[in-house]
Amino acid sequence: MRLLAVLLAALALPPLAAPAAPPAAVISVRPAAVMPAAPVPAYSTGSSSPSSASSSAPAACSGTGPGAGAAGGDFDGDGMDDVVAGDPLADTAGAGGSGAVHVLPGTSGQAGAPVVVSAPAPAAGDGFGWTVRLVHLDGDRCADLLVGAPYADVAGVRDAGAVYAVYGGGRREAVPLVAAEPEAGAHFGWSLAVRGPLIAVGAPHEDVDGVRDSGAVHLFEAGKYHAGRRLTQNTEGVTGNSETGDLFGWALELGRLGGDAGELDLAVGQPYENDDGQGTQSGGGTADSGSLTVLFDVRARRGEQATRKWDLRDLTDARTGDRFGYALAYTEQGDTAYLAVGAPLGDGGAVEDSGLVQLFQAASTAEVTPAYLLHQGALGASGEGYGSALAFAGGGDVRLAVGTPFDGQDRRGSVRLVPLADRDRAQPVEGPSPGARFGWSVAASGNKLVAGAPDHGPSGAVALLGRNDGAVTLLSPGTGRIPAVTGGASVDFGAATG
Repeated sequence: MRLLAVLLAALALPPLAAPAAPPAAVISVRPAAVMPAAPVPAYSTGSSSPSSASSSAPAACSGTGPGAGAAGGDFDGDGMDDVVAGDPLADTAGAGGSGAVHVLPGTSGQAGAPVVVSAPAPAAGDGFGWTVRLVHLDGDRCADLLVGAPYADVAGVRDAGAVYAVYGGGRREAVPLVAAEPEAGAHFGWSLAVRGPLIAVGAPHEDVDGVRDSGAVHLFEAGKYHAGRRLTQNTEGVTGNSETGDLFGWALELGRLGGDAGELDLAVGQPYENDDGQGTQSGGGTADSGSLTVLFDVRARRGEQATRKWDLRDLTDARTGDRFGYALAYTEQGDTAYLAVGAPLGDGGAVEDSGLVQLFQAASTAEVTPAYLLHQGALGASGEGYGSALAFAGGGDVRLAVGTPFDGQDRRGSVRLVPLADRDRAQPVEGPSPGARFGWSVAASGNKLVAGAPDHGPSGAVALLGRNDGAVTLLSPGTGRIPAVTGGASVDFGAATG
């Protein structure tokens, strides 16, 4: 069985009734009958009071990250960066696995009125909230939300997948993004990356030229959601070939990795690719060892692509099932760009299957190149999943948060905070409870980190990790000011964070 199936089985909890909590605003995202052809009707946001819920006036947002494509920011107009938590298995209005997303106001998650983003007619198994990104898609100072629903049916095509652009700051249309030719079981929206005006959407189970689960990436310009273009390993200039089960597009990042100045480069993780050499192969090489492909100047190049590719064996010893490319994270500090690539079943140090992370670096005058490996050395244990989730935190010296969701004998999980300037001083933060799977997801919000523990308690949780005080604030639906899902139940809150 593939690792994904094992992990999903571990996450699946029966829907339980959530305890009472303050009412929250609800954003309704209603898919059009034929999604590529029509926008979604307008939604309304606000607090529990009828007057604010019906208001169409935009909020006066003032969070960080102004400008199209910038990460993070103020979605609801409270003047603080917000936190986003996805629960793709949430039971919404009785539809199991339809999914929901919580926008938690302020970096404490406790200020203002929380907002729940969901569909007004939820369909069981859509997985809305599988991926979440809090970004800026337009020119205002309000953050916007991208939500992946990779199991959504599109125009009658089962599990084709969709992504929704939900605009912050007031009453405005939410817009669906879908593949130009939706394909059954492609799972469009499995992964997301945004930078500048460019949006990349992964569809790793898409069949390319009839090759099952070979995978594809779809590119969109912010605000131009019906004019996407498709990249695969069969695209001219892309190193490699579309082979069965490669899952090209499993993980994505956009950044400046050595292409032309001012242009964006795309990093694509393929954790299920075999290192089987050049040409189309079937069953050769080291199975599922994984790879990373970087496509340079991806927005500007409309024809042949310019790429670099690394198999795990190019960097360190590779074994069957290492899953290199499972998770990606990108950041910049001054003229230096960093790309982290996880292999959660790689052999970190001398410990088999304990996990590792390869760090790459680039600069304005230097193309991306491998820098060094990160792992836990003798402290690691087989199957901990070090590198399953990755995020860089700002606010000073660059730190890398490494999710290790199966850490500990009781599988409570942990997050390792690694300062790149002093990698030997990694700080572990343990999960809140046995079996919580803490570190399943990680993301940066302002100068804080957000980590998911989707199996904590009956509904899951997220933890906010302070940069300087070491404080951990745990948030769960139905507790404090965090609302429960109206007419349903949270199941794996924190399975995605943004």
